[in-house]
Amino acid sequence: MKIDFFKIKAASPLKHSHPGFDSFVLSMEKLVRETIPESVIEMHETSHFIPVDSSFERLHQALPILNLSEEEDAPCTLSLTVLTREENTHGIGLFLCDMISQKLLPGKKVPITFLRSLSFKFIVKPKERYYVIEFFIEVENLKQLYMIKKNFPHFAEEVRLTILGVERARKVVCAKKHSIEEKRMLLSENLESLLKKPSGSFEASLYHDVQILLLKALYDHNPNKIPDHILPYIDTKPETFDHLIYKEMEKLSSLFHDAFASPRKLTHLSKTLSYLYLFRKILTHSIHAKPEERHFSFKLLYTKVQNIPTLAILIGVNLTESDEVLELKDVLEGVLAIVPRVSLVEGSNIVDEEGREGVRLLYFEVQKSDQTSFTSEEIKGLKKRLPKEIQNKIHLPEIARSAIDEEKMRSILALARELTSAHDRSQVVIQFHNEHEGHYAFSVILARVRKAQEEALKLSSSPPITIRKQERKVAGILNKRFVKEIYLYEMTIRKEGRDLAKARSDLFAFLKSHVPYLHDFNGGMVCMKYKNLQAFKALLKEPMQDRLIENYFYSISPPYFQSLIPPQVLKDHFEQFLKALDQEFLIEKTHILKKECPHHILITIATPDKGEVEQIRERIPLGKDGVALTEVKVFDLHLLGLILPKAEARIVEILDDLALFV
Repeated sequence: MKIDFFKIKAASPLKHSHPGFDSFVLSMEKLVRETIPESVIEMHETSHFIPVDSSFERLHQALPILNLSEEEDAPCTLSLTVLTREENTHGIGLFLCDMISQKLLPGKKVPITFLRSLSFKFIVKPKERYYVIEFFIEVENLKQLYMIKKNFPHFAEEVRLTILGVERARKVVCAKKHSIEEKRMLLSENLESLLKKPSGSFEASLYHDVQILLLKALYDHNPNKIPDHILPYIDTKPETFDHLIYKEMEKLSSLFHDAFASPRKLTHLSKTLSYLYLFRKILTHSIHAKPEERHFSFKLLYTKVQNIPTLAILIGVNLTESDEVLELKDVLEGVLAIVPRVSLVEGSNIVDEEGREGVRLLYFEVQKSDQTSFTSEEIKGLKKRLPKEIQNKIHLPEIARSAIDEEKMRSILALARELTSAHDRSQVVIQFHNEHEGHYAFSVILARVRKAQEEALKLSSSPPITIRKQERKVAGILNKRFVKEIYLYEMTIRKEGRDLAKARSDLFAFLKSHVPYLHDFNGGMVCMKYKNLQAFKALLKEPMQDRLIENYFYSISPPYFQSLIPPQVLKDHFEQFLKALDQEFLIEKTHILKKECPHHILITIATPDKGEVEQIRERIPLGKDGVALTEVKVFDLHLLGLILPKAEARIVEILDDLALFV
């Protein structure tokens, strides 16, 4: 007698027979047969043995499986089927509904007219539980059908990666024994996620709002206490307290663009995804418990890229001060200090973001120059020393934050003044900050009038663009009905062959796709600034001082002077900076250098005394009378530079003030 390999039964059969249930299971069995590829379960006609173990091993490697029915004409109904393991996939139905509505046909909500699902077991492998769900999607015309077919391969990969990432992350959580305090934090976070409707949650509905209202009524009775009898469920069913994990995981997986994902194994991508998610979650817990301390998460993953041994480095750390930074190049310096002759894998730094609570996530890969494997001693050295090296690399930026904040406030006020009626176009200021290896960094200020019943603006990272910070402010109310909103973003965009003008253009196109009637308020000012920097660099004899050059240039205040000061003046002033660094400070504590150009007076003050620099800066009328200031710290020296226009009468007074410090 031949055994039917595909025969299934319901994982939780009904205790009492129900009319039609057996027929439903048979129909789902047929669906499972159609979903599993023939290559997964192969049996030779002459064989007397059923290769159960090897076949199911291939099946598990293929899961989750996504199928889209073939249709050539429209209007029509498409069938989208997903088959996966049931373990650790609680909440997958809601996630798939959300993904189909938002990602299968971007810009239009795809109507799901019917769905069916079943948790089941194969009779020949009864210990494993599986889950199959089928969606029926209405397609109105041929254009929609073509777009869905075109988007489906990328959609399927993103869904697979997200499901595997969630599954792995939940396994890690289940395997770890939590303390009572950790249980309280974990449960508290997930209750709060329901009560406070965090940004990025599933779209609100009447049912969702009622659920929140009921939970809030229960929670407000004693909001600081979590009942002890609920805590054991964290160990037994942790997945039930994390309904937003799919949404958060999907946001991370969107950063894995095709050029990055295609040469890497799906198992490595899912591991990476789960650890990044858990890093963010663990760090968020730790910050709430001890906000004043530094918290750090670190993981090394061994993989191969194009058959070359590769080490993936995942880092999560909280930045305790608002101005702290941790750059990829600083981390690479720490790696090189432990394992010399390694280099960054091009295009591997795909996760480089700073999110809520100041949590900084980094992912990148390194390879040895001779393409050999990393030794066990090198791995041990990295595990032991790299966390300390990285924490030592966290620093405050050398660019004066006060000047940047002042410019940001000026832009906010300017945009707010542009909005005088409910029909005014939304306005945006896109300011270029700096460039790093692999990406450009921008700050974005967007102002719009939010009309009645209109949702708050929600932007999420979408390769090649990463949103590192976002904040919303209210700038006023029009006609007692319409809110003037200001959105502040810190964004990066991968270079990938783009020059600055193209990067800025792509960033504006991304914003305009979410805010259709958007006006570029500051136009090409940023590109003019970049061109001025390039012209300034071209005049210098020593291009190897690139980092110092950029620190000097981007610290010029007010920032709009960066595009107005002639490149020759910048060159002369920068060379004066270099000369100031060569002075002897043991004999004389403060040095003031002065040079006259045809239309400007250039001054540089160098001193190890930060307080003295602050006193001088307070006397300078920054931005008035055409005065530009730049401030840079080099090791223990503080350098303050002034570019003064000769034509202004008040310049004499400024020079007299400076003479007091000589």
